[in-house]
Amino acid sequence: MDWDAIRDDAAKTLSRYVQFDTTNPPGNEKPAAEWLAEQLAARGITRDVTVYETAPGRGLLLARIAGRERLKPLLINHHIDVVPADPAQWTYPPFSGAIADGFVWGRGTLDTKSLGIVFLLALELLVKEGAVFRRPILFTAVPDEETGGEHGMRWLVENRLEALDPEWVWDEGSGGVRGVLGEGVLFGVAVAEKHAQPLRLVAEGEPGHGSMPHNNNANVILLQALQRVLARPRPLRLDMVTAAMFRAIAERQPFPLSVLLRHIDNPLVLRLAGRRLSSNRLLNAMLRDTISLTMLHGGYRVNVIPERAEATIDCRLLPETEAEEFVAWVRQRIADERVKLEVVEGAPPSGVAPLGGPFMEAARRAVAEHVPGAAVFPLLVTGGTDGRYFRQRGYAAYGFGPTLLDASDISRVHGIDERISLDNLVLGVKIVRDMLRDLTVVG
Repeated sequence: MDWDAIRDDAAKTLSRYVQFDTTNPPGNEKPAAEWLAEQLAARGITRDVTVYETAPGRGLLLARIAGRERLKPLLINHHIDVVPADPAQWTYPPFSGAIADGFVWGRGTLDTKSLGIVFLLALELLVKEGAVFRRPILFTAVPDEETGGEHGMRWLVENRLEALDPEWVWDEGSGGVRGVLGEGVLFGVAVAEKHAQPLRLVAEGEPGHGSMPHNNNANVILLQALQRVLARPRPLRLDMVTAAMFRAIAERQPFPLSVLLRHIDNPLVLRLAGRRLSSNRLLNAMLRDTISLTMLHGGYRVNVIPERAEATIDCRLLPETEAEEFVAWVRQRIADERVKLEVVEGAPPSGVAPLGGPFMEAARRAVAEHVPGAAVFPLLVTGGTDGRYFRQRGYAAYGFGPTLLDASDISRVHGIDERISLDNLVLGVKIVRDMLRDLTVVG
């Protein structure tokens, strides 16, 4: 393989993809979806491609690569839309796709246009090598992931699931990290995710002049209720996914932490390690139901005590938590009849993909080949991905980014100066090529 040529191709192709401004809202993903369709045809991968317009300007691509045998397909997915970016804060304009200093720069280079490009180039390599696919492959590129998927994966699953019927779904959700969860290199494969349950608190009080304070101020009532809700976190809880993750991490930790993590499913050990685990934002979010205060509204003039104030809290629940129980717990913590609790539409539990099996084994073999010594483990994702739409219906959906990032890289996702290294693009193509061959190619 001429990996220098592949590196150059990956960089230029991703650069062009980034230049499509698919900021959501409004998204406007259709031109990018049509460009991807052209790439699939021009590279000899497939011409069996449909671009659905799920809403005006919203493009969803579904491509099919035939398989020799009557097997369920592997579905590989990424999303086209990206979050907003302020050009004034960036080193290079966020939709320039600049190639500089060994990186491709721009919004979407990590989340998740790069995943789509490594899928594309890995498929092209297999086709050029004369691979015969025993299992069909579905290549999807969806809009609207960043705002919930109504016009993207949710639309696809609700309208085309019977025709898709995949054996496995490969989506975003995790990947390789260095120096983030202890020393060494770790590759997480997302098998489940927390489910969102947004809540709105509305406080009603007595209006008045700001020069005459009183105890029925809606702002004060709301703040006191929020303090009671936030002051006492939900208890730490461990499930089979996080237990398996901690066992894998344990091998990279010094004594005595290594021993504690190997036995973290013991309630006493979890209690002993709780403070240290809770101090890590990521681990804390994996181990308990969390609440973040994200929106506050109250008042309209400096000299007026308002009669109404409201707050919205972003609640993320562990897979086994029942939303009804959690809402009742929040209501009990509020403990004030002047505060109404409104339940905003959330997401049902995502389900859990198998922790073992062919997909996990393919990931382990590919990582062992290209990143020797790295651990591979199942992961609970604290945010939301499109994979939940399949897991909710009993399909094995995995989140796996075939790249290796450090803490600085991760902070750029949805942040300033998002970028991906050219070396990571090559690593991604290598890992994806091996996994696709393992799961779908004859021989």
